[in-house]
Amino acid sequence: MSQLSVFLQKTITILLWLGGAVVFFKWLLAPLLPFLLALALSAMVEPSVQKLRRWMRVRRSFAAGVVTTALLLVLGGGVVLLAARLAMELRQWSDRLPQLIDRFPALWNGMLDKIEGWYAASPSPIRSGLDLLAGQLMEEGPSIAGAAGSWIMGAASSLLAKLPDAGLFLVTSVLAVYFTSLNYPAILAFLKRQLPLAWQDKCRRAAQCFRTTILKWLRAEMLLILATFGVLLAGFLWMGLDYALLAAVFTALVDALPVLGTGTVLFPWALGCFLMGNMEQGLALLALYAVGLIVHTLLEPRLLAGQADLPPITALLAMYLGFRFLGVGGMILFPVVLLLLKQFQDAGVIHLWK
Repeated sequence: MSQLSVFLQKTITILLWLGGAVVFFKWLLAPLLPFLLALALSAMVEPSVQKLRRWMRVRRSFAAGVVTTALLLVLGGGVVLLAARLAMELRQWSDRLPQLIDRFPALWNGMLDKIEGWYAASPSPIRSGLDLLAGQLMEEGPSIAGAAGSWIMGAASSLLAKLPDAGLFLVTSVLAVYFTSLNYPAILAFLKRQLPLAWQDKCRRAAQCFRTTILKWLRAEMLLILATFGVLLAGFLWMGLDYALLAAVFTALVDALPVLGTGTVLFPWALGCFLMGNMEQGLALLALYAVGLIVHTLLEPRLLAGQADLPPITALLAMYLGFRFLGVGGMILFPVVLLLLKQFQDAGVIHLWK
């Protein structure tokens, strides 16, 4: 076979894989997500189910039901408590939103007055350009605030409109977890029979690679997110913020995105506090960032030891492509998928690049 034929074959293979990935993530992932989650959770609890069966000498249906119920109670209880607190803070925040919007022009003008005072100490060429910028911001500030308030209220309305779909997703996921766990060996055997014999060994190695690498990586990332969330929540509560839980959840989610970190939220927030004269809160936010950075730096090497990481430029590319195809969720999903492909490549399951 000539080099041109080999190149064309590899190119077509890569394009087919990319096309299949786009079709799956864009159109198939959302409807299949409850069942994929059920399969993943069933794989996680399968060792516990087998241990319980051997220890109590009971039928698989009983052991799977007990273990699955315990898992769902733990997960569901935590989610319910967190959701209840978030709902309370969101309701309080939405009640105060009109008042905050009304106060924004005064705060904006006061901040610009302070900036204009700093302008006076600047050299003349810089001062003229900054004065022009300040005038434009003063004119457009109230309209920007109104647009931001309208966007926030629209986003809240859209979120409320999606609650019925979220409820259906939750019920379907819970039932799927039970049914999948009850028949997990049979489901795996059925899926294996659908694969060609030449693929079965590769799929077995891919599953082993997924369990040993990606699941450990995801678990480590979740622990890092929880640690960051705990530090942020404790700091915000110590600062006496009204919406500490809401702010901690949002900042921890931003920190979970590749390349970004808590500084993406805390630095602009601290700068705004300094500009409005709230030096104490600005310094507290910077101190909280330093504490979170120390905790993250100490935990990350221990939790992610032995796990392959992506180069920053590759993670940035995956984030951008994920955002273009799937929005904000794709910014998290695509780097994980790219890491999974890298692990499959290293294990010899696939051969996409040299």
